[in-house]
Order: sequence, then structure tokens, then C-alpha cells
Amino acid sequence: MMAYIKASLLALHIFVAASLSAGAAFAQDAGQAGLKAGAGMVDITPAVEHLPKPLTSIHDHIFARALIVESGGQRAVIAVAEVPAIAADIYGALVQQISDQFHVPVTQVMLGTTHTHNSLRVSPPGNSPIPTSETFTAAVKAGVIEAIRKAEADLQPARSGYDSGSVSLVLGRDEWSKKQHRYIDGIDRTGLEAVDQTLGVHKFESLDGRPIAVVLNYGIEPVVYEPAKTEISGDVPGVTSRYIEDALGGKAVALFTVGSPATPAYRVWFDEDPSRTAKTAERIMDAMGVILGEEALARMSRIESSDAALPIFAVSDSLTCPGKQTTPRNLRTMCAYTEGSELPACDFVDAPFNDVTLTMGVLRLGDVAYVTADGNVVPRLWDKLRLTSPLKNTLFVGTNFGPFRFVVDDAAYALRTYPATDTRAAVGCAEQGFLSGALGLIEQSR
Repeated sequence: MMAYIKASLLALHIFVAASLSAGAAFAQDAGQAGLKAGAGMVDITPAVEHLPKPLTSIHDHIFARALIVESGGQRAVIAVAEVPAIAADIYGALVQQISDQFHVPVTQVMLGTTHTHNSLRVSPPGNSPIPTSETFTAAVKAGVIEAIRKAEADLQPARSGYDSGSVSLVLGRDEWSKKQHRYIDGIDRTGLEAVDQTLGVHKFESLDGRPIAVVLNYGIEPVVYEPAKTEISGDVPGVTSRYIEDALGGKAVALFTVGSPATPAYRVWFDEDPSRTAKTAERIMDAMGVILGEEALARMSRIESSDAALPIFAVSDSLTCPGKQTTPRNLRTMCAYTEGSELPACDFVDAPFNDVTLTMGVLRLGDVAYVTADGNVVPRLWDKLRLTSPLKNTLFVGTNFGPFRFVVDDAAYALRTYPATDTRAAVGCAEQGFLSGALGLIEQSR
């Protein structure tokens, strides 16, 4: 079973040429070749009276945040909404709207979600444990556009810089159970599971040193506050962003992009210890947000920013794989882990499914390359790409939880890990297709 990339090399060159042509509309006068940046944010928290079940209250507010960067006649938009996922058709239409309204090539729009489970899906009603509503969907779409409009109004001469650190708050989610003699969805403490604990910090500031925005990148699955199933929350990304924004006097916007997601090292599991409650999860969430925020602030203070022109370049492509659907999924709530459980046995069966497509891209902002995909690329697979990338500052952003769901390495299928049972891509396609496709895009962006 072979992976295949849908767009041809010729089409890719045409796409890039079109991007360059569209971006030329932003060329400044001949004497101004430097960098401009602007940021904005909008509160997208739904009113309590509009919350669908099981949500009943607001723990903390959720936001849409945006950054616009202009340099050398090119423009890029980075926007992040604190939601778990956006339906593929809504996502595509929103990206196109951003492109049309703000005169930026589609390839140079990076629209992300933070994957927090304590929010609402941006999608039509359907079968999902995470609720949605038409009112919220409309509010998110409008909020993203308004945040970008504010960023455009804030555009000013700027300088930028990048640094990264390592924060040990995540571990592998594929935990080996000695009792069950198989992998379960948990927290791996052996240190054998690959994770990326890098915190990327991309800073933008005015020429006199006032903060404009910071783009954060960290590979965490934001499910720390998930035990509070009735409360709206931005989870760890939300705490981190607000902590930084408060520390900077409310004068900057902190956009949290989610990398290759590993599980929180101190996740609360009710079935293991009922005494660990939503209050426990709240304290863990706040602690993680503060630690990530403090590390980001420390890195920001070390960055030597430059006002030199920041080359902007973007390419995109797609990978289509034969589909499959596995039942049950390897989750604690989906199949039995102990004798006497009322859940079905963990006997996994694969059935054919429609072909699934993964949208990939690379957005280069100077020497920082954001590799994007609308799926959760597992850390073991991302680690292979990160180590082979020819670019020093290569980050991954899981922009959305799209049709592929998880993008897993071939070995995971035999291990029946949760990502391997939840991915809609059949074995033998995703690993090589993602690696070769992403590396090809990275080469195109050099």
C-alpha cells in the first residue's frame, strides 16, 4: 500500500508563483524593505445561557488571537482559536475568507486550534463527546476575522527574533500495562516513548522594544482540565497565553500553537484515584501554564531581535491514504481494561473506510519554519522529521483535528495504541507519505 501525494510538482510551483504574485500587493515604497507586525485578540467565550449540555459554566474565557507579518512585499497571517477542532469545510471556507479579505495567499494563512477539550467544536451537530452549537460556530468565525482585522489595524514597523527552551511537562501517552500485557492510553514514565519537549518562542516587538506578539509552540495535548466536563476553559494553552499577556501589561498577544501532542505528565485519571478531582486538575493546569509562561518570558528576554526584512515563503500539498475504521478505540471509556467491566472487550477490528486526505504545508518566516498539518502527528513520527530536517528552527503545528485525525508511524498499528486505533488512515501509508511530503515541502521553502 503506497502513499501518494496529490499535487504535482508543477502544480506546487504554480501555487508558489501565485502566492508571490498575490503578496506583491503589500509592497511598500522602494525605500522601505523592513518588517511590520500587528496583533489582535477577541473574546469568543459563549454566554452561559447559550451553553449546550453538558456545559453549564465558564471557568476561564477563551479567545481568538491573530498576528499579521509583512515584509518584502509579502504578508502572512497566523491565527489561533481556543477550540478543539473546526469542521473541514468550515475550516477551508474560513481560510479562504481570510485570504480574500486580508489580501494574503491561502498558503500564507496559518489558522490553528488549541485542541482544548473544555470548549465547543466549530462544526454542525453530530456524534461527538465534545458539544457544538450554531451560535458558537458563528461567533468563532466572526471572532477570528475580527482578531485579524485588529492585527491589521495594529501593523507597525517591527523587529523579531526566535529562541527555544525545553520544558519537561509532557510524556508519551502510550503506556505499557504489565497487568494487561499491552499498551493503554495513559502516561509513559519509562522515558522510552519519543516526545518533543521543546518550547518555541517567536517574538515580535516595536522598534522601541514594546511587545507586539509572541508565537508559542509546544507539543501538549490540552486535556489537563478535561475532568471538569461542565466548564468552559482554554486549558493549559489558555493559562499560558493569559499569563504572558498579563506579565507584559496587556500590551501583547500570545498565540499558543500546539506541536506534536504528547500527554500531560500529571494528567488526572479518575478511574485510578477518585480522590483526584477537577480541583486537582485545575491546580495542575494553572501550574503548567505558569511554568510554560515563565519559560517563554525568560526566552523572550534573551532574544536579540532584528528589524531586517523577514523573508516570507509558503508552500502546501496534500497526502491521501486508503481509509480504515477501528472498533473499539483504545480508550479507557471505549473498552474493558479489567475483568467484570461493562465495557466491550478490547478486541480491535479494522474495517474499510473512505480515503482520507491530510493537508500539509510549510510557512517560513525568516529562519523559522512552521511545518503544518490538519491532524495530530504523533511524537515518534515528528521526531523522525525533526531530526532529518535541514533547517535549524523547524517547528510542527497541528492546525486542526481533520479527517486523518492522528498521523501515526507504521509500528504503532501493530501495538494498537490509541492513536493507531483512532487514525482513519490504513497502515502502510501515513508514515512515509508524511515524511517524504513534509521534507519535500521543506526543500521547496529553502
